[in-house]
Amino acid sequence: MHHVLESEPGFSFATQTDLLSLSPAEEARVREEETASDRKRPELAAIHSCLMSSMAMLAVCHSLIEQPPDQTLLEPERQWKRLASDAKTAGRAAYRAALVLSDPAS
Repeated sequence: MHHVLESEPGFSFATQTDLLSLSPAEEARVREEETASDRKRPELAAIHSCLMSSMAMLAVCHSLIEQPPDQTLLEPERQWKRLASDAKTAGRAAYRAALVLSDPAS
């Protein structure tokens, strides 16, 4: 795997937050670039998506383990919403990896 990471140029990826700040035309362009990058280098796309998913789930686990004991009544609700969002991000990244791995030639 080490040789795969060193022999390829940069990888195109935009987070959902990045895409929300773009115009519809810019968003379409970025998505097309990502799709082309995925097709050109499926190994890197799968690696990147798997790592993004893992990072998001580790952040969820860390937040659950490190909950401060002196939270106000509203803080746990906010935290659960944020954790749910992070878990969704992890799921989307894992799904993207599954799509690339299921048909790397597409």
